Amino acid sequence: MARKCLPSIAAVLLFDLLVAADCFADGVEFHDLDFDGAVDRAVAEQKVVFIDFFTTWCVPCKLMDATTFKNQAVAAWLAAHTVALKVDAEASDENAALAERFGVKSYPNYVYVAPDGKVLDRITGRRDADEFIADSESILAGENAVTRAKKALAEGEQEDPILRMGLAKAYARLGRDEDALREFLWCFDEGNEHKPAFRGVRLSFLLAEIVALGRSHPPALQSVIERRDNARKRLLDGFATEDDVSVLVSINRELKEGDATLRLYDQVKDAGTLDDTVLGELTRGCFDLLVGEHRYAELVERLDIPARAERDLEMFDVLTRIQAEDDDPKAAQEIWQDENASMTRRGVATTYRVLVGAGMHAEAAEVARKLTAKFDDAKTLNALAWAGYRSGVPVEENLAQAREAFSRTSGEDIPIVDTLARILAALGHREEAISVAADGLAKASTESHRETMAECLEYCREQPAD
Repeated sequence: MARKCLPSIAAVLLFDLLVAADCFADGVEFHDLDFDGAVDRAVAEQKVVFIDFFTTWCVPCKLMDATTFKNQAVAAWLAAHTVALKVDAEASDENAALAERFGVKSYPNYVYVAPDGKVLDRITGRRDADEFIADSESILAGENAVTRAKKALAEGEQEDPILRMGLAKAYARLGRDEDALREFLWCFDEGNEHKPAFRGVRLSFLLAEIVALGRSHPPALQSVIERRDNARKRLLDGFATEDDVSVLVSINRELKEGDATLRLYDQVKDAGTLDDTVLGELTRGCFDLLVGEHRYAELVERLDIPARAERDLEMFDVLTRIQAEDDDPKAAQEIWQDENASMTRRGVATTYRVLVGAGMHAEAAEVARKLTAKFDDAKTLNALAWAGYRSGVPVEENLAQAREAFSRTSGEDIPIVDTLARILAALGHREEAISVAADGLAKASTESHRETMAECLEYCREQPAD
């Protein structure tokens, strides 16, 4: 009797992997269902609901889409265990309500929900494919965020502020506020000592986490205020360091109390109690506040404004080189490049605004030349033109920039139309400004753009003619 040929286990596994690779070549399949529909499907298939809460402005969200969610193993895992939804938390009132229901306070935010509506746990921030699957499996296994964070800390360095911050965030998600605050404050007070590169995280993401904790746990907010007030006292006494300035400026920014920073600056700038280095740091910390008040002459007197633009352009080149060395796929590299370009464009355009506002037109023109040499596109031209308009004293060069941006986009880009119309009106070309604004209003296809152009048209009509 002929022996029946049976496939080996290895062959079966190989076949399954090939099928999976073919099925999930495009990445994660997110279902076009509302939450209730996803729950019904999860019940029927004995799965859980996975919700990717994102926003259009969230760079880590875009990076996850370009990397981790393109990974076939991630796609296969989510398909096997979840009904996956993708929700823009700001796209509608319904989406915003769903995000609020599940306690979404930052992005990206990946929530695992049992069919009975109970949140099993969540993952926040960017993960590579292996990390994402490992964390997801631990959630389905019943391990909570604290368990995972402690495991990561045990496997890493006990005094790594990034890992300690992860543990603090895990405590906070489980409502263990005192434990969370203890870890957060260790990171804030001692993190830089163990990892100098933590400085940027400390005064941005970490600070935001502590303030957020303060909404439900008042001692957290009080701890932030105490550190701000201590830094303020040292500034007033003349014993402050550059870190004191950074702490005070950052905390006031996070608390939406920038006016307090500006008042302190005005109080100490002419007192002569601070050395030039610390005073310079405080002036830089007040840069955006001073720009907002059109105090351009003061900024030009105290800071080297053209050098600020040079540093921004050099930093773009540095970040470009660093990112080129990363292993991210091309799509992720492009996202980083777009973000770096946007950041550089905004920074240099603000510097340009100061120079135009201060009447330093030759220096402003040179900054504009360097920025457009780096980014020769309509966005850059519009950023410069808008900066000139916001200076309060736009010049003919700004009108030329706006016209060129308008031409390159065939008058279809509403923000660029808005810029051109406003500069025309500000320079006395009232009738042309009204015509441009009216055409823009007719073309506007979203409520936001219609509001923009309606306000622009009203502004143009209010301006005097030549």
